[in-house]
Order: sequence, then C-alpha cells, then structure tokens
Amino acid sequence: MTALLAYLFAMAITPGPNTILSMANAAAVGLRKGIWLNIGMLFGITAVTAISYTASAFLYQILPEAEPWLKIIGAGYLVYLAYRTYRKGDIDTEERSAGFVEGMLLQLINVKVYLLALTAISTMIIPAYGNGTEGIAVSALIPLICFVSGLAWAVGGSLLSGIYRRHGKAVRITMSLLLIYTAVRFFV
Repeated sequence: MTALLAYLFAMAITPGPNTILSMANAAAVGLRKGIWLNIGMLFGITAVTAISYTASAFLYQILPEAEPWLKIIGAGYLVYLAYRTYRKGDIDTEERSAGFVEGMLLQLINVKVYLLALTAISTMIIPAYGNGTEGIAVSALIPLICFVSGLAWAVGGSLLSGIYRRHGKAVRITMSLLLIYTAVRFFV
C-alpha cells in the first residue's frame, strides 16, 4: 500500500494540465468560484478510473494504438487552454471561471490520468487486492488523491491571486508556456 500511495501522490501532485489549470483558475477567480473545475476533474478522474478498472485488460492491449491519438487530442486541448489562458486579459470580478464541464473533459482526454490509473490498477491494485470489492475500494484512492492534489494547487493559486492581479500578463504567459510545455512533453 505504501508504494501505491507514494506513486499516486507523486503522479497527482506533479505539474500537469489539471494542476496548472486548477492553479490558474483559482488565481483568476478565487477558490470558491473555481471549485467547480475541481469537482469536474473529480468526476472525470472517477470516470477514467472506473473505465480503467472495468476494462483494464482491454485498454492495456489497445493503449499502444490509442496513445498517439490521445496524445494528439490532449496536446491540442492543452494548446487551446494555453491560448485561452493567455487571452484572458486583466482579471475582473465578473470573469467566468473554468467550470465542471471543462474539468471533466480535461480528465477524459488527459493521457497522464489514463497512464496513472492503468499503471496503478494493473501493476499494484489488482495483483495485490484482486478484482473484487477490495480492489474497487482501493481504486477509489485514485480520484480522491487526484482531487486533493488539484485542490492543493487551487489553494496555491488562490493564495497567489494578489500576484496574479498585479502581474497578470506575466503569470498568464508563464501558465500558457507551462501548458504548451506539457503538450510538447506528450511527444518528447
């Protein structure tokens, strides 16, 4: 269990599309308005975990074929998010935050999430806990830990909102470049 928890925390807390978007969104609109993005991410990672668990053998076989397409779709979405982040302009109190749907869609096309879930389920959870109730219960740690990690980044973004308001363009450029870097890392 220790190795599984270490793996999940390391994968969930490291920068990726979800953590960067969570931080930028909370910095832009605050934690309270931005929470729906994280709830959408929770639903998305839960769906990915369920899909990965119930069909892990099938997905494990097709992943080499599906991975290039998932990377292209995911990278395209990240570039779109980078553009959207850059073009936001100055923050105002009426700004629309990224919401539930955006958070869920991001998780459904996020290659990192699929790899996290497939790796944890196929190499650690099913071998140690089986594919019954215990395995399903342990698999519930995946979306929970990812949600907590996303919230940690959102809290950080919210705490840094003053800097965001004073140096919005520099922060938006940095966040956009990080999203583009993440998209490029899919292929490198």
